[in-house]
Amino acid sequence: MIKNKIPDNPSKSHTKLTRSFKLLLHRVKRLARHKLGYPVSLLSHVGIISNKVFGIKQGSLANILLNNVGDPFKDSETSLLEVKKQERMLIRILEKFYGLDKDDARGYVTTGGTEGNFAGIWWSKRYLINHTMSTLLQTDDTVKLQTKEEQDLLVALAKIPNNDYASRAVQLQKILDVRDVIAANKSIIQQLLTPTVFFTKDHTHYSVPKVAEILHLNIRPIQSSPDGSMDLNNFKKELILNLSAHPHSPVIVVCNIGTTITGTIDNIPGVKKILEEIQPRPNFTIHMDGALTGFVLPVLRPYGKIKNYFQELGVNTLAFSAHKYLGLSQPCGIILSRKYFFEKAFEKAERSVEYVGNIIDSTVTGSRSGLNVLMFYNALHVLNLHKNTDTLVTMVNDNLSNAKYLYAELIRIIGPENVNFPYNFNVIFKKPSLALSKKYQLMLRGETATICVLSNVTKGLIDQFINDLQLDREMTMSINKPEYTICTLTIDHQKSAVDLFTKSFCDSEPITKHLNIQYRDYENFAKEVVRKAIQDGMSVVAVDQHNHVVACVIAEDLANPFEPMLAEYPKLKPIFALLDQLSEPFLTGKTFYKGKIAHIWIAIVSAAYRGKGLSTAIDMACATICMRKGYDFAYAEFTNDISEKITHHYKIYELCNSINYNDFTYEGQNIFKGLNGKAAAYIIGIKPGVELDSLPGCYSVKAQVS
Repeated sequence: MIKNKIPDNPSKSHTKLTRSFKLLLHRVKRLARHKLGYPVSLLSHVGIISNKVFGIKQGSLANILLNNVGDPFKDSETSLLEVKKQERMLIRILEKFYGLDKDDARGYVTTGGTEGNFAGIWWSKRYLINHTMSTLLQTDDTVKLQTKEEQDLLVALAKIPNNDYASRAVQLQKILDVRDVIAANKSIIQQLLTPTVFFTKDHTHYSVPKVAEILHLNIRPIQSSPDGSMDLNNFKKELILNLSAHPHSPVIVVCNIGTTITGTIDNIPGVKKILEEIQPRPNFTIHMDGALTGFVLPVLRPYGKIKNYFQELGVNTLAFSAHKYLGLSQPCGIILSRKYFFEKAFEKAERSVEYVGNIIDSTVTGSRSGLNVLMFYNALHVLNLHKNTDTLVTMVNDNLSNAKYLYAELIRIIGPENVNFPYNFNVIFKKPSLALSKKYQLMLRGETATICVLSNVTKGLIDQFINDLQLDREMTMSINKPEYTICTLTIDHQKSAVDLFTKSFCDSEPITKHLNIQYRDYENFAKEVVRKAIQDGMSVVAVDQHNHVVACVIAEDLANPFEPMLAEYPKLKPIFALLDQLSEPFLTGKTFYKGKIAHIWIAIVSAAYRGKGLSTAIDMACATICMRKGYDFAYAEFTNDISEKITHHYKIYELCNSINYNDFTYEGQNIFKGLNGKAAAYIIGIKPGVELDSLPGCYSVKAQVS
């Protein structure tokens, strides 16, 4: 855990930074003593207004107006109380962080995410218009010529005698034809000047439609996938419809790098592929709304290892807030773009402002806080980002670890069906009381609440919240203490687990009952399974108030599976033959690596506790234990459809095989003939954010001998 933002023994680079700030303060004080021209009274600096109540010292950099007016890449000639040099160095650090070529980044420090989105979309509009400027000018010239032609035709029409109906009809048709062409060309011009903004409905930041309205852009909301990301199928459909109606309209796609509620990151490569393959291909640009997660995008690597995030993803602008992940005390952020894009956007603009020293302005606000720039710049140096990403990586890993801890604790007290951990820092759960929500400032939406686990959220704070949540549930939600406790299977539970195991499978399991297997036929198998499960330490039981096992889930490492001694329990041979055939498509030809895939293969619940959600609770608890031990996936076989429903609690799962009981043959006989139902095997992603694409990294494939 990173406890101190500034090391006890400052590095040479930080000492150098402190020295540079002292020199800057000396320079600023000297400049302030001679300021005459600009309408700024500096009342705080001269001591008429005191900011001590805010903890701001007299004579400090925080107590004097530092105003970065306009583009940071053009210093003012006379308005010198600015810190544009530090702003450029800040941009250089981020330029390297996102993998851009040297001197290829442009942008400026904004007031926050809304201004960042405004600038990104505004620049995108200018870029797209300038990108087609030659077509615009040619079309406009054509309209002027056609308008002149229309006027000439009208003059000629006036000279044709009124009774010369044939000639007048011909002339009128020429006028109508020209007017149709003029209208079509004017429509082209209007479309070229009015890009269409695509964004995810209900999940993109509310500033985007607001900005589109201010800039007079078309908007096209896109449906979201269940996790809050842009639905690419719907995007493609809406893009086709938009191109049909507005074939010349350029396209701006706003992609989310971490939505507010779920933390979802949009599939930008998928968006780019659709834009490039659609016909006719539109003139487009992609803006990334980074908000919280955009700053740590190169650490999270949702698109794999990428060298240049702008070039390889095909995006031109990125905005994120510095008061979110970086935690600055003042709202601010940044808009970044590629140099070519920026220069194209403003190549036709007269941006020089003489009275403030011939600055060049491409910003939304004009005047900008120089103190925010210095705080932002200082934060990047404290994190050592000007040298490497080690400190930031450690910080992000701490956040993710604490988020997993919170997720597991919430599951423990309110059940897996009430908790969701979709991506990275956000944990979503069933909304508690309003009083508790206010105390911990939870994000509420509908019937859910969201906690965003950043560096201020320690395990101590999580434990405090969990304790308060338990009290809240008991006091305000009238929820009684559970009739059972879920814990890891240990030697203390051995006899009780074997008894439940034997009784449940012989009395209730369809395939066991169909084979008329008795307790004495099953007990030795149950003893062996439980004995190994205790040694593996991955299985879960639910115990009642007398410490009797009322439910159990058995798990093991797929690289170290249970080996049955069938001579000890021969009546179970058909069942193992069924399981072997069921697992053959997934297991055959693979050598599994240890600690990668858990095998969750037995689940039982006492008859008295069925129908209370206990099966789901212990299954999810078992998966959580496996996840915390480092497992990415679980492989599970189900012999009844009730247990199989557990798969739907996971975002990632895939059916590996299924066998109808009536179709299964053992030693030439339909041994389960007349038994309805099926057995099914699934691979399930239990680690948040894991994708099935990473599954081949969990095993090696045996070479086939020809």
